[in-house]
Amino acid sequence: MQALRKSNHINREFSDNEIKEIQKFLRHMLVGVKLEQYIKIFNYIDYYSNPIYAYRSFTVKELLSFKRLKQILNEGQFEPVNLFYSVNTYKSYENSSDSNIGQITNILIDIDYKKSYFNKLTKDEFIKMMEYEYFGTIIPCPSAIIYTGNNFHITYKIKYPVNATDKAKALAKRIQKEISNKLSDFNADKSVNLTTSTRFLYTYNSKTMNMVTAKVYEDKLYELRDLQQWMPELPNWYDKWKNQKKKNKGKKKVHNVFNLYNLLQTRLGDLEKIQELRDYSCHGYRELICFLYRNFAIQSLLIGDSPEDAAKQAERMMLEFNSRFKRLLIEKNAESKTRNVERKQYNFKNETIITMLNIKDHEQRELKTIIDDNEYMRRQRAYDEKRKEERKKARRNVKWYLCQGHIKKITKLQEDDFYIE
Repeated sequence: MQALRKSNHINREFSDNEIKEIQKFLRHMLVGVKLEQYIKIFNYIDYYSNPIYAYRSFTVKELLSFKRLKQILNEGQFEPVNLFYSVNTYKSYENSSDSNIGQITNILIDIDYKKSYFNKLTKDEFIKMMEYEYFGTIIPCPSAIIYTGNNFHITYKIKYPVNATDKAKALAKRIQKEISNKLSDFNADKSVNLTTSTRFLYTYNSKTMNMVTAKVYEDKLYELRDLQQWMPELPNWYDKWKNQKKKNKGKKKVHNVFNLYNLLQTRLGDLEKIQELRDYSCHGYRELICFLYRNFAIQSLLIGDSPEDAAKQAERMMLEFNSRFKRLLIEKNAESKTRNVERKQYNFKNETIITMLNIKDHEQRELKTIIDDNEYMRRQRAYDEKRKEERKKARRNVKWYLCQGHIKKITKLQEDDFYIE
């Protein structure tokens, strides 16, 4: 039966009204794009277990013409099942690589909500929930939300498409990543990819044989800087690090610099917390904790500063840290006993730091990163319990939608579960 349905859909042509609606949607999503650049169209059909693939490139000008669009869609080059087009343009027709992107015109996030806790919501109920709970509050309201026949794509139209320079692509990918992270509850794809595609309206998804539809928010057009305002600010060392990275290109490879910087900063905060927990006494550990503080400080500063500036700043930070003790170390001794970190920095494991400073279990509960496996597992269990509470809250939200009339019907299965009809 599924194969018969698929066969019927494959043999159909788009009506003039459908092509006009597709043309209207493309004009909205491609406004301002250079007409001579290319859109990639991709077709995949699993026809009686015999996969058929088709790839073509067309200029934006061709796709925005009703007559040419009708020829492309109805004259046998493609079938209306699993038919995709690229949301950004390409400089040439040869390939779909990141380096060939011509203009950034859309930022797309793929939401696989059918694999999330909210998988029982219908497409209309899901859209309403996003509009009430997320759009304009947690994430910017998209330019369109596309129902792919099974899940959703949300896309942000760039009002004035920008040339795909390295800087513009990096910013667009950062925006894409940040929005995806905020939609993790709906199993949003966290990969960053500007070569992604979406489906044509009035085509079908072979998984469900449901038709692709879209809801357009016509006034929601964005400049990149508008979307950037929804992003967390970059740390103040970022520009210096970026310039230094360009100078060092080919000499060394830097991995996960944000994670490293955040880890070092968090460890400094933990050392300050230990000092506070021990009532600014730390008897028998003052010299050692000052050494560790200076060691982590200089490592974090070296990410963005020159070695000379980093060394001076780390020394100043350590002396300020020492000054908080009730009985501070003599400044000259504190400086000399910790100076070795200017020559060599040490990457101590958590277990080593815990042993060095004799950090007790009750102290670890107050720290962010200097913890052992037992404390990590305790926090994981607490996190799991919190997630359970969030799920219960989500259930209550769905019931609220029911009371408000946003959901038609809800049938209770168990005390802690439900499904929606």
